[in-house]
Amino acid sequence: MKKFLRSPIGAGLTAGVLGLALQGCNSTVAPPAVSAPVQAVNPHDEAARLIKTLDLSGHQQDSARDYVTAQIGRGVAPKLAVERWIMEQRDRGAAIRCKPQVSATDECVART
Repeated sequence: MKKFLRSPIGAGLTAGVLGLALQGCNSTVAPPAVSAPVQAVNPHDEAARLIKTLDLSGHQQDSARDYVTAQIGRGVAPKLAVERWIMEQRDRGAAIRCKPQVSATDECVART
């Protein structure tokens, strides 16, 4: 063992292994941040949540759901799909607004 530590390669290897092993003992190193687990949201659930914030008739809700479902099937993000549906409805003269109970701090795509 003494011969191994006297060689430059052996000493470097031992120092490297010890350095890696003792990294956790250094009190100046901050522990890794613990973050909340990221939950994947189903795109259809996200779209339904966004549509529920809109003040729509039953017919408009059905139309929005059908349109957004088709767009999600094409790979469009739910929020973008709802925004596109709103723009198309506004182009046709419809007034799409947020429900009165949706606060200003809540997300409502009709405000965009």
